[in-house]
Amino acid sequence: MNSFIDEMASLVPTCKTKSGKVDKLSVLRMAVQHMKTLQGSAANCCTEFHHKPAFLSDEQLKHLILRAADGFLFVVDCERGKILFVSESVHKILHYSQNELTGKSLFDYLHPKDISKIKEQLSSADTAPQETDISEKGGLSPKADISPGSFRFSSGVRRSFFCRMKCNRNAEDETFSSTDRRRFCTIHSTGYLKNWPSTVVDLDENNEPDNDGCNLSCLVAVGRLHPQAVLQPLQNPIKIKPLEFVSRHAIDGNFVFVDQRATAVLAYLPQELLGTSLYEYLHEDDITHLAECHRQVLQMREKIDTNCYKLKIKDGSFITLRSCWFSFMNPWTKEVECIVSTNTVVRLFESENFDLLEALKEKDRGLQKSFKYNVWGPRIPVIFQADPSTRC
Repeated sequence: MNSFIDEMASLVPTCKTKSGKVDKLSVLRMAVQHMKTLQGSAANCCTEFHHKPAFLSDEQLKHLILRAADGFLFVVDCERGKILFVSESVHKILHYSQNELTGKSLFDYLHPKDISKIKEQLSSADTAPQETDISEKGGLSPKADISPGSFRFSSGVRRSFFCRMKCNRNAEDETFSSTDRRRFCTIHSTGYLKNWPSTVVDLDENNEPDNDGCNLSCLVAVGRLHPQAVLQPLQNPIKIKPLEFVSRHAIDGNFVFVDQRATAVLAYLPQELLGTSLYEYLHEDDITHLAECHRQVLQMREKIDTNCYKLKIKDGSFITLRSCWFSFMNPWTKEVECIVSTNTVVRLFESENFDLLEALKEKDRGLQKSFKYNVWGPRIPVIFQADPSTRC
């Protein structure tokens, strides 16, 4: 038994690098790991793994993959960028037929700014294989003295990238303008690098196999259309709750209660407004209208909606409000106890007509002033008026 263990240790390279005598269990572990490494290397170079159930054919598996991925399958030669295979489902995404793309260069259909990035994805800079070493404790660690030229590619290295590919639009497609028949679609490609023997893939007369004559390195991936962030008009507009606050006023218009939300609108604290009159904050052009609404709400005993009016805030500027007033009657005395006002801030587009009306009023006042006085100055009134009885 010991002779077999010693002979096995002499055949396993990792056992030779160990200083001192290695126990039997470690020799067996190293031997098993070395056999797995040899088996994996042979499979990468010469054979093909079939990771599919036995009851599925290749065509059925391809159909299931493309249906689940909602994309197209393609195989690209990593050396030259030649498209070796593409599934028929590419027509649904790029509007090219299978025959139009097979045998062509992938770089001819990429956006010019994406070519260098795709070449990096097809390169083998970060895919050199590593042989693993088993320590005496059973742990795995990479071995650093592996020659970089042992493998050009490591099959099974995952690739995932975005690229822009040409999308062929037919002339009868009315959804796109004539200047946008051929545009670029963003494709999300996910797949793996794979090695095949050069005899597996048919080569043209101009395409000779590599000098080592061993493997043809390819990218096998599935391309899916990346959804574009296109702003679509909303069928149901978003309703934003208006900014409003509630206040209560005495019969004479003084504030007796102010909602805390008024601070965000008027910049006044509620206690700063209590006891003051509403008319102190109104714009002079709105006092007449609000006084009429004040009179109506005390007499009609029903809700009164005011027009837009301007209210002075703490910094001296004015804000446009619209209010709904109703009087609260004391059930015992049957008299009006207070006026409840729900004040809503008018948005900009709603107050444009109000501002336009104010501008017209100001212009009208200027015209009336200019016609009221003659050209000699504002102190000399116009005393001559046309006699309506006279006719030309």
